[in-house]
Amino acid sequence: MGVSSDAKEDMDLDDDEFLDSSSIHDLDEEFLSSFCKKAAMSFFNEYGLISHQINSYNDFIKNNLQKIIDSFGEMVVEPGYDPSKKGESEWRYASVRFGKVDLEKPNFWGSESGDGNGKEYDMLPRHARLQNMTYSSKMKVNIRVQVYTQKLVRSDKFKTGKDQYIDRSIVSEDNRDIIIGRIPVMVKSDLCWMKEAEKGDCDFDHGGYFLIKGAEKVSLNNSFFLFLPI
Repeated sequence: MGVSSDAKEDMDLDDDEFLDSSSIHDLDEEFLSSFCKKAAMSFFNEYGLISHQINSYNDFIKNNLQKIIDSFGEMVVEPGYDPSKKGESEWRYASVRFGKVDLEKPNFWGSESGDGNGKEYDMLPRHARLQNMTYSSKMKVNIRVQVYTQKLVRSDKFKTGKDQYIDRSIVSEDNRDIIIGRIPVMVKSDLCWMKEAEKGDCDFDHGGYFLIKGAEKVSLNNSFFLFLPI
């Protein structure tokens, strides 16, 4: 299908030619006020009033939390001085590395009959309010621990390029997931049970806050969060 010459001329026009710098000054105050009000209402209807708070928390959970754990790198635990041990090979060191972080949705331990045979239940925001609990998530991290000995070994510099190097001998190794603490969960975030719920505790509750010991708390800056001990 061909393109008419008039259409080609319109396509070649620069966008700046359609902009009139004086036209915006010709708009009256009533029109601008109405336009700004409609634009603001359209934004809040689409994204909500506190969407930036929830989006910031979700980004922290999905990306920044893992970056913080990765920044620790390798931590070496050196042995204390023990005069009863002789020789460098007798000294044992430990290397600790943190891996992948996993977060569970909020839950709590309870028993219906009171016989002590309890189980875990899903914790909803209303449970935290009524029981004065913190709406939080267990933080599980993969930890790799190596116990090793090391000694200084002299070598042929013409073959290895070094006069001496440290030889590490692994004694034992352990790799497991452990719970290192809990982190508060923002209501209506991706970790919250109410994220996909058809009906919430309140029709006017848009989330964006925390529940700490049953009380609602708001963080004005989501660049940091409190880690709670287990």
